[in-house]
Amino acid sequence: MAEFKAFVTLRQKVSWVLAGVVFLCYYAFVLGIGLFPQVLAYRLGPSAITLGIVAGAFLILLCIALTGLYTFLANEHFDTRQAQILNKLQESGALKELQNGMA
Repeated sequence: MAEFKAFVTLRQKVSWVLAGVVFLCYYAFVLGIGLFPQVLAYRLGPSAITLGIVAGAFLILLCIALTGLYTFLANEHFDTRQAQILNKLQESGALKELQNGMA
């Protein structure tokens, strides 16, 4: 049972860290728009591409990458580990007790 709680805690920590990274990046971007619009309006070379467009594209790619990272971790590690722990609990009979509310 302690092993399952440790696993759930680890999975939640990973989720919160990834969500925190996305939140901080978006917050910094929005803060940059509000406080330094001239910086984000800076044109990169003679084209119409601005620093804000590059930063926005970076945010989108960051979100895609972090979602992919979590999906990879969930498929390769979390699901496997969860199945192992549930099998172990089922073999010991603790899962049946939990389902019946005896634990």
